[in-house]
Amino acid sequence: MEIREFIPFLLPGLLLQLLMQILFIAACLKDDNMKPLHRAMYILSVAVLGIAAIAYHLLRAEKVLPGETAEDDAERANHLTNKGIFLLLLIAYQVMGLHMLAENSGTPVYTPLLWLLTISLLILLLYNLLPGKKRLKAEPLLPILQLTLCIPIQYLDASGDNLFLSIIAGFSAINHAPLSRSKVYGIGAMGAYLLGNTARTIFLSRSGETGDLVRYFFVNTIVVLLALLAFYTLKKQMITSVRLESALRTVNEQSKKLKGMAIVEERNRIAAEMHDTVGHTLTAAVLALESAQSLVSDPLAEQKLNKGIEQVRRGLSELRASVKVVRAGNETDFASALKQLLREIRSDTGLDIHIIMESEITLPPLQAGILLSVVKECATNAIKHGRATEADILIGEQNGQLRFAFTDNGFGADATGSGSGLSIMRERIHSVGGTLKTESAPGEGFTVSLIIPAAQRREDTQ
Repeated sequence: MEIREFIPFLLPGLLLQLLMQILFIAACLKDDNMKPLHRAMYILSVAVLGIAAIAYHLLRAEKVLPGETAEDDAERANHLTNKGIFLLLLIAYQVMGLHMLAENSGTPVYTPLLWLLTISLLILLLYNLLPGKKRLKAEPLLPILQLTLCIPIQYLDASGDNLFLSIIAGFSAINHAPLSRSKVYGIGAMGAYLLGNTARTIFLSRSGETGDLVRYFFVNTIVVLLALLAFYTLKKQMITSVRLESALRTVNEQSKKLKGMAIVEERNRIAAEMHDTVGHTLTAAVLALESAQSLVSDPLAEQKLNKGIEQVRRGLSELRASVKVVRAGNETDFASALKQLLREIRSDTGLDIHIIMESEITLPPLQAGILLSVVKECATNAIKHGRATEADILIGEQNGQLRFAFTDNGFGADATGSGSGLSIMRERIHSVGGTLKTESAPGEGFTVSLIIPAAQRREDTQ
C-alpha cells in the first residue's frame, strides 16, 4: 500500500499543522514578555513536535477568569483548554483513521471509507476553526453531520476499532459546544454508534458466532457510553470550577469592601465621640478658666491661669487635628494636609514657611497626625520664643525612615531645654519608634529634627 493512497485524508491535517506552527512561532517571536531561553525552547518544541507541542502549551496556558460567574463566561475562560483538547482529538482522529484505512486496504469498501473519513475530518476542522459569528449559524448542523457519517463508517469498517472513531467524534462535538448543547451531542454520538454498530453486527451475524458478536456489541457499547459520559462530566466540572473560582474572587472582593466600610464606620464613630465628649469638655474648660481669670487679682495666679488656658487651647487644637486625621483614615494625603496647615499658619501668624520635600511622602494616619502636630508646635515656639519670621521644613525618606527638620530664623538660645510642648512632642515621637533632637545657638535660630519609621505597624493601624 502506497502513501499516496492516504493523501486525501492526510492533506488537511498536514496543512493545518503547518499553518498552526507558523502562527504560533510568529506569536512567540512577537511576545516581549518571554525570556530568550523560554522562547527558544517553545519554538523548538513547536517546530519538532508540531500540533502535540501546541496542544501542550495551550493546556498549560494561564486561564483568564471571567468578570462574572455566568455559564457562558465560564466556558469562554476555558477556550484555550478547549483548543488544546481539539488538537489532541485531531491527532487521535488521524491516527485511528490511518489505522482503519490500513486495515481495510484492498477491500471493496476502501474507497468509500477513505472519502467518508476525509469528509468527516474536514467537518471536524470546519466546526472547530470557524470564526465565532459564522460558527453560530452552522454550529448545530456540523456536529450532527459528522456524527451521522459515523454510521456508514462503522458499517463499512472491518477493523473492529471503529468505536474509537465514534468516541473521538463525540468528544469533538461535546468539547466545542456550550454545556447546554453538549448533552444532546453526547446522546447523538451514542445513538450514531448504536445504529452503525447494530447494522454491522447484523451483517456479520450471517457468517459469525452470534454469541461472540452480541458480547462484542455490548462491551463496545458500554465502553463508548462510559467514555462519552466521562468526557461530558469533565467538561461540566471544568466549567463549574471556573465559576467557583470567579465566585470566590467576588466574595473576597466584597469581603474587603465590607471590612473597609466597617473600619470607616468605626473610625467615624470614634471621631464623633472625641469631638462630642473630649472636645466639648476642653471648650468648657477654656471658658471656665477665662471666667476665673477675671476674678483673680494675684499676678502669679493670673499667670498660672494664662498658662492653663494656653495648654487647654493647644490640646483642643490637637484634638481637632486628630479628629480630622481619624476621619480621613488611610486615605490621608500628607503633602496636601501639610500645605493646608502651612497656609493656615501663614494666614494666622504671618510666619512664612518653605517646604523642601525630596520625594512624594505617603504616611499612615498615625504618623501623619504626629508630624502635623510637630509642625504646629514648632511654628508656635518659633513665633512665641524666637520671634521668627521665616522657617524651612526639610522632609525626606531613606531606608524606610522618614527624616524631618524644622529650622527657623529666630533669636535662638544658649540651651535647648525641653518645655512642655517639646516634651509632648518627644513622647509622641518615641511612641512610634522615632527620635527627636533640638539644636540652637544665640542668633542662629532653632532646629527641631526627628526620625520616624515611614511604615506603620499593624497594631497601630488597628
